[in-house]
Amino acid sequence: MVENMSKYIFEQKLFLGFVTKVSTKMITAHIPSSKYINKFFDYGDEFHGGLVNSFVVLEGEKYGFICRVVGVEIPEKERLEISTEALKKQDFHPLIKLEIQSMFSYQDMSFIKSLSDHPNVGAKVYIAREEVINLYLKQIELKGYDLKTNKFATLLSNSNSSVDFSLQNIFSRHAAIVGTTGSGKSWTTAMLVENMINNNQKVMLLDATGEYEKTANQYKTDSVKVEFGSSHFMDYKELTLEDLFYLVKPSTSSQFPKLKAAIKSLKLLEREEEILEEKGYVKQRGDGVKSLIKKGKRKDQLKEIEDRNAIHLEKNDLNFNILALPAQIENECVWDSSRNSSEKFGDVDNNSLGFCTTLITRINALLDNQYFEGVFNFSRTGGSSNLSKDFEEFLENDKNLLYINLKDIPFLFDLREVVADTLAKKALSIARIGKMKENPCLLIVDEAHQFMNKTISNDYDTFKLEAFDSIAKEGRKYGLFLCITTQLPRDIPLRTLSQIGTFIVHRIINQRDKEIIQNSLPVSNQDIVSSLSELGQGEILLSSIDIKQPLMLKVAKPKYVPDSNTPIFK
Repeated sequence: MVENMSKYIFEQKLFLGFVTKVSTKMITAHIPSSKYINKFFDYGDEFHGGLVNSFVVLEGEKYGFICRVVGVEIPEKERLEISTEALKKQDFHPLIKLEIQSMFSYQDMSFIKSLSDHPNVGAKVYIAREEVINLYLKQIELKGYDLKTNKFATLLSNSNSSVDFSLQNIFSRHAAIVGTTGSGKSWTTAMLVENMINNNQKVMLLDATGEYEKTANQYKTDSVKVEFGSSHFMDYKELTLEDLFYLVKPSTSSQFPKLKAAIKSLKLLEREEEILEEKGYVKQRGDGVKSLIKKGKRKDQLKEIEDRNAIHLEKNDLNFNILALPAQIENECVWDSSRNSSEKFGDVDNNSLGFCTTLITRINALLDNQYFEGVFNFSRTGGSSNLSKDFEEFLENDKNLLYINLKDIPFLFDLREVVADTLAKKALSIARIGKMKENPCLLIVDEAHQFMNKTISNDYDTFKLEAFDSIAKEGRKYGLFLCITTQLPRDIPLRTLSQIGTFIVHRIINQRDKEIIQNSLPVSNQDIVSSLSELGQGEILLSSIDIKQPLMLKVAKPKYVPDSNTPIFK
């Protein structure tokens, strides 16, 4: 079929016009008669020349060219003559603007990603046959791989032309699915999850709203479902100091140093409880919670124990009993020296304690909150599973989907952001030790703007939650790939967007978002970007550095549709 195709793709009945202008980016063709753009049928096939986003082929000297129609217009001198009657009786001579997609060999119809050659002025333009378009689509990727999507989408201009891509080319340099509310992002995400699972690949899905819960339920035998507070918890000891600072937000020059000192003391108590009790530094409450006391105690003995554990005390973790933290902050609020002896700590510093009162109140509120208890299991009770353990098992077993539902986690204390960032850090730490090299994992972050670009500042430092940014920069070499979905690309850090290799763009209206997408695309084509606000539901612009040209597509309906419908007034 390929050998004979070049003989009939330039048939006269498909003739459309002649090339009249050639530039590096755009070609203009003259259509001798408006009859050439009329719809007609040939052996049951429909042809309609000159439609925007349709394809044409150009007959060059050495190579053929496949082009996309980006515009059609009537010459200015003929516009004044247009009327309903004139359109019926007179002949007009439209101009079409074309964008070269690829050139192809006449011998074997192989498509080449290169502009080493251009058509000459006077080259003939023909309507592209469906077979040519489909052959081009099969070669649209710069490099082919075995694992591909199955009936992922069709061309926007031709529903008979199915388009599929290799999973490697979509995700190997990370991906972003962007678009306004109701534009079809959820369907696209569900289709990609479906194709990953059908190809026996690992997917970790962070669902901010719970809209994929029913979808995850359909993959019962292939998935692990995580519901914080009921089925799973995240060990608070795996949080970092920055995470805790982000949650409790220490302020002023008094709170931050006292919080750090309290953490250091509790870490020391965790490691040296026996010797500290022996020397009288430990106080136990009625509920059994122990803290380290300094008031009136010798400084040199405590300093000696601290020095022996210096390396562990400086680690960026929360390896201590967090239930003792409010009491420990109070214990830190003492004078550096006693009035009677410089070798001992002094009495309570009421000024420092006063400054720390709001911090202690916030921490107590955090520890007493049922949602925080459900997520972090502060009291170390309950029958839920440790997510970290199940995550590591997920990478080793035959399950394909790790579904993490964040919908019931409140926005209080910025808990959602910390949980998502901690999950991302955990995934990256596992990837760094080589556990994803042989079996790569795709991390999909729904509503990514809720979790990215978050910072907290105090008088000393600015702390950023940037685990997702780290995955974007280094996850690829470890086998951890990132796919974000968002309706607000302007809220995603530019340093993250710059690492994205594949953009799946739904309808976008905001001008700032359009500019960000245009600057992020490998091909900045103004005609493509300007059309983004006109896309219908499920219609996308797909652009990737591993695909020869951006494509306008219609995504197929997933087998399991997410719960993303807008409620109807009744």
